[in-house]
This record gives sequence, structure tokens and C-alpha cells, in this order.
Amino acid sequence: MRPPTWEKQPWVKRRLPFDVSGAMITGDTISSVEASIYNAAGVDLSGTMLAGVTNTTTIVYVWVQGGTHGTSYFLRVRVTTTLGELIEDDLNVIVRERGK
Repeated sequence: MRPPTWEKQPWVKRRLPFDVSGAMITGDTISSVEASIYNAAGVDLSGTMLAGVTNTTTIVYVWVQGGTHGTSYFLRVRVTTTLGELIEDDLNVIVRERGK
């Protein structure tokens, strides 16, 4: 199954929400979060393309920035809940400068 796609321009910096409440048991909350972003070769670019990760009890917010025109990246968000569930979500991030 292919992950959903989000297209951005290289200059754009956005806070993307990942609402995991639908995958959680009623009353469960987020305990910890990991986020990473990779290019097609598997190189981890989290240090330059992720500008921060925060969360509420059911939503993860990932700040995505930068990237190279014409390149696809794969953003992965992993959540551990207080009841011990492990939830993972992926997003295909395409960087494209409009007008090129």
C-alpha cells in the first residue's frame, strides 16, 4: 500500500498533524513519538528537514522544511501509547518548485 502524498515547495516550512486517535483504544494516550525523513536511497535527512516534533495526547505535529526540487522523501511517524500499542504512519513528501 502506498502512503498518502503531500507536495511542497523547497522554501515551505509546515507543521503537519498526524491524528492517531482513530488507531488508539479509548482512553489511551501518546507516550512517546519518533519521526524521521529519508530520501529514496534511504539516507536519513531528519537533521535538516525536520524542524521539530511535538504532540498532544492523540495528535503528533511534525515540522517539515527544505528539500530539493524534484525529489521524493518518505516521512515516518512512530507512536508508542501508554497502553503499549505501537502505531506507525507514513507520508510521501514530494518537493517541487512551482513554475519550473
